[in-house]
Amino acid sequence: MKNQGFTLIELMVVVLIIGILSAIALPQYEMAVEKSRISEALVNAKAIVDATQRYFQANPNETTVTNRRQIADVDLRGGTWNSDGDVFTTNLFVYELGGANGQVDVYRSDTGSKSSYIYHLWQRPDFGDGAALKGCNVGTVDADTGEQMCKFFTGI
Repeated sequence: MKNQGFTLIELMVVVLIIGILSAIALPQYEMAVEKSRISEALVNAKAIVDATQRYFQANPNETTVTNRRQIADVDLRGGTWNSDGDVFTTNLFVYELGGANGQVDVYRSDTGSKSSYIYHLWQRPDFGDGAALKGCNVGTVDADTGEQMCKFFTGI
């Protein structure tokens, strides 16, 4: 009678192959999840900036947006506005209305620090001064991904 089964070497090879595949797949998965999160941040920030632009068009003498009541038509989900109406917070990000020129700062909610912003977006009214009407700066984020997202925002 012949014993059937796997040898210790065969089992070790299978475990090694699974380990190598996991080591390759896990970082790629984490990068895809992070890109998705960054995309969510930019889409929400773009919605705020677009609402700001609509406010400027409806109120041509205004140059600042400091409160969500000024941009009441923006519909953001998954978070809450603070009592002053100038900061929208989700589980992952904080969106802060910057006031002048319709700027919005986006940073991680777990850092709690504006100095660690991911994006600094603005869309300002045309004051005739030749300054950029729309722009995006990338903060502490993967440079390639951040630049791609900024190109999406600025329409390049």
